Amino acid sequence: MMCPDTDFLIELYEKCLMSSTDPYDVMGEHLCHNLGLFAVSVWSQHPYVRDASSRVVFSKRDKTVDLILKDQELAARVLDDQTVLQGSHNGLYYWAGILRGTHTRNAFVAWSTEPFSQMYTTYLEKLCPRLAVLLDLIVLMNPISSNRVARELESTQFIQHQLMPSLNALGGKNFLSYRMLPVHELGGDYLDIISYEDGSVGLTVADAMGKGMPGAFVMLIARTIFRFIAKEKIPPHRVLSTLNNQFITEVSAVDTFVTQFYCIYDPAQRSLIYSNAGHNPPVIFSSQEGQVGVLPGKGIALGGKEGVGYQSYATRFEPGDILVIFSDGLLDARNESEQQFGLRGIRDTIIRYKEYSADGICDGLVNRVMQHCKSQTDDISLLVLKGD
Repeated sequence: MMCPDTDFLIELYEKCLMSSTDPYDVMGEHLCHNLGLFAVSVWSQHPYVRDASSRVVFSKRDKTVDLILKDQELAARVLDDQTVLQGSHNGLYYWAGILRGTHTRNAFVAWSTEPFSQMYTTYLEKLCPRLAVLLDLIVLMNPISSNRVARELESTQFIQHQLMPSLNALGGKNFLSYRMLPVHELGGDYLDIISYEDGSVGLTVADAMGKGMPGAFVMLIARTIFRFIAKEKIPPHRVLSTLNNQFITEVSAVDTFVTQFYCIYDPAQRSLIYSNAGHNPPVIFSSQEGQVGVLPGKGIALGGKEGVGYQSYATRFEPGDILVIFSDGLLDARNESEQQFGLRGIRDTIIRYKEYSADGICDGLVNRVMQHCKSQTDDISLLVLKGD
């Protein structure tokens, strides 16, 4: 372990703020190397999902050592209790402290192969306020995106806290997480997470035609019907068939439709059973093959035709596999040259962040799409499942 001088901080600020790639990656590598640590991480209290934090910075010397669960536990305790933690875990020593920024609140976790001396812990305590300032600067580097996010978060706070599902299923945010960014005060997208008694979970993302209040009105109707039907564990194709017929009855006077993807994930059986009603095919990453593809199968949108049948499909979902279910807004986000973020953007992001938790992958997708499009024109919703 080392206690570098002031030049180290100046260089850290310059490298992060002048980075043409990812300043968080630069920060992690710079801290880990120059402080002589085994690993470092920064967890940010998440504004998009209630009671959530995400690992935005992470670097370690040995990739075979798995620290994520203990790392997250330490960060959560620091953020909740506003305290400093120090101890050992699996032959490594840790120190964790709070980073109180003006615009962000984060937890810093340092890992070492040697016990932390008093001199070194004092150095880390003095380093934390400077890291908090740097993280604030990184957030403010893109004021357009930052302001847009802040505005959307404020306007949708009620929906996120009252209607959005919790992340208690599957052991927490390491394996399941989501984000929702409506383009107006209320959005036409909805997603849901349903826990069943046998340990399996139902996951859905839907996109109602329309934005603002019209889209939100359709979304609320569709979501209410879906929750009633899916409270019992029945095959996805039956859920969508029943939902379609009931939805047509409820909104017969309104010319509208909803696209929806619904799946049931059983971690014990490592199975994923799904059905699709005109929605974007989710993207799936196979950890064994190292390849990214899409789930086949696509039926007619809900509300399109009464009595239409749907089909359920099944696939294996192994540890390390990643599933991203998303709405049109993520796929269709365009930059100033009218280029879509598209499947390529989603695939590249998954490959880049495949070692991260589900929460971290969500962060990566939101960060990348916001860098791609300076002005949001459609609701963006995404749900990430990572095999345990």
